[in-house]
Amino acid sequence: MPTRRVGNTTIVRELGRGAMGVVYEGVQDDLERTVAVKELPPAATRNKELAERFRREGVAYAKLRHQNILAVHDFVEKNDSLYLVMEYVDGKDLAHVGKKGALPAGLVAAIGARVADALAHAHHHKVLHRDVKPANAIISRAGEVKLMDFGVAKDLQASDLTREGMVVGSLPYMAPEVLASADYDPRADIWALGVMLYELATGVRPFRGKDDSSLMRAIMRGKHEHVRTFARDMPRRLGRAIERCLARRREKRWPAALLLARELEACAAALLGDKDPEDLLAEMMVARGLTEAESNPSTKLDPDVMHETGVAPPPPRGGDTRVVAVALLMLLVLLAGGYFILS
Repeated sequence: MPTRRVGNTTIVRELGRGAMGVVYEGVQDDLERTVAVKELPPAATRNKELAERFRREGVAYAKLRHQNILAVHDFVEKNDSLYLVMEYVDGKDLAHVGKKGALPAGLVAAIGARVADALAHAHHHKVLHRDVKPANAIISRAGEVKLMDFGVAKDLQASDLTREGMVVGSLPYMAPEVLASADYDPRADIWALGVMLYELATGVRPFRGKDDSSLMRAIMRGKHEHVRTFARDMPRRLGRAIERCLARRREKRWPAALLLARELEACAAALLGDKDPEDLLAEMMVARGLTEAESNPSTKLDPDVMHETGVAPPPPRGGDTRVVAVALLMLLVLLAGGYFILS
C-alpha cells in the first residue's frame, strides 16, 4: 500500500468513519508528533455548504487556545479533499465512558468544570459550540478532558450558515428555545452541558421519549425528575448546580459558563479533597477497561484499581530494606568467623 501524505503528515491508519468524513492517525514527520487527521472527502467537499462548514470548523479551532479544547495544527486542501490536522488524544469519549455506568459525583463535577471552562473560553471568543454532548468530549489516558467537534459551531462575528428555521445539534441535548425558534445563545450550550452532566451522574437522560416527537415535547415542557432521585449520594450543592443548567427559561440558568465552571470546581474540590482530579480520571478509565495504565511511573494508581484490572502493585519498600539488612548481617558473621579461624 503506497504511503499517503497530507501536508507534512504521513497517514498511519484509519481511526473512525462517519457519514461525512474519516479520521486517521498520522505522524508529522518534521516534529515526529502523532496527530489525528480529519478528512472531508471529495463527494462531501463538492457540497459548498459542507465544505464551508468544514473550513469554519478549522477557523473556530484556530481562534481557541485552551487546555480543555482539542487543538488544530493545520488545514490542508489536497486532491479535492479538505483536511484538519489535529491534536491526537489517546482516550475515549464520554459516550463510551457513560456506557460503563454512572460516575461518582466528584468525577462528574471535575469533568463538568473542565468542559464549562472550555465553553467559557469559546464564548469569550464569540464562538458557540451548538453540539455539546458526551460524544464530543474525550478523556485521555492521562485524565485530561478535551472538548472537540466544532463542526456546527457558530461564530457570532461571521455570517451564519444556518437557514431560517433550521435547527442544528443533537436533539436530546437541545434547549427548548432552540427547538422553538432555532434561537441560540451561550445559555443553550450551558443547557446541553447540564443534560450531559445529569446523564453522567445518573446513567439516564433528564428528558426522554419513545420517539423524536415525544422527546421534543418533553424538552419543551422542561419537566424532569431531580438528579438526586437517581444519584442519591450526590451532594445537594452539585445537584443544584446541574439543575440550574436545565431551567426551562434561559434567564434562570447560569448566566455564563465561567460562573458554572467555578461552582463545579468548588464542588469537585469539596468531594475530592487534595486528590488530583486528572489522576482519579485516569484511574477511572483504567478501572472501566477503556484505557491501559500509563507506563509513566509517576502515575498514581489506587491499589484497588490495580487489583481490579489485574495490574500487580509494586512490593512494599519496607520489604526490600529488610532483605538488604539480613544480607549485610550474614556477611558480617562470615567475615568475623574467617577472622577467628585465621588467628
